[in-house]
Parts: sequence; structure tokens; C-alpha cells
Amino acid sequence: MWEDKIYSFIGLAKKAGAVMAGEGSTQISLKKGKAYLIIIAEDASYNTRKKMDTALHNSKIPLVEFGQKNKLGQMLGKSYLSVISVTDHGFAERIKELIEQNKNNDNTAHGGGFFEQTKNS
Repeated sequence: MWEDKIYSFIGLAKKAGAVMAGEGSTQISLKKGKAYLIIIAEDASYNTRKKMDTALHNSKIPLVEFGQKNKLGQMLGKSYLSVISVTDHGFAERIKELIEQNKNNDNTAHGGGFFEQTKNS
């Protein structure tokens, strides 16, 4: 469920023109200083990871791991994508937040934490 929400939000960012899809486009957005977040698929190749690590060296731009190449591609109109960059600060922050919540299985985004604390108190 959380993953679907993140994929949908990435799709929304793409429709808004805030996503550069693919390794080459991502590197261009980095060089031009337009990237606020880099997302790499969990099943991306070692080579792709190495290239992104190199491109981000001495950079404060966050790199997060999320999703599968085929699903990222599907959301963005391609057969598969290993890497995307988010070029809008607001979208980047929200997507990063959603991914972090997903990885932490954090249910407090919708008030769940309050009810859990009350129930256990």
C-alpha cells in the first residue's frame, strides 16, 4: 500500500515536470544543479550504483533506494528505469519523507502513532 502511494506520487511529480528519468538525464540534472533527490531502484545494477555514487561525490543531494526497475519505469512511461532525479524541492522532500516512512514502517503519518500510544498507555 505504501509503495503504491510513493509510485503514484512519483508519477504525479513526472506529470508536473519535476522528474528526470534515466541515468543520463539524472546526471545532466546533477551537473546543472537542478536535482534535489536521486532515487535508485533496489534492483539497479552495481555499475549504475557506482556511477551515481561517483556523480554524487561531495554533494549534499540525497540518494534513496526505492522500488523495482520495472515499476519505476511503468509509472513513468518506460519499460524500466534504474534511476530518476526529482527536480522540484517540494516533491523531493515529500517523496523522501514517504520513502523513509515506508522503510521505517511508520504509521504516524496518518495519526496512527497517537492511537497506538493511547492504547498502550
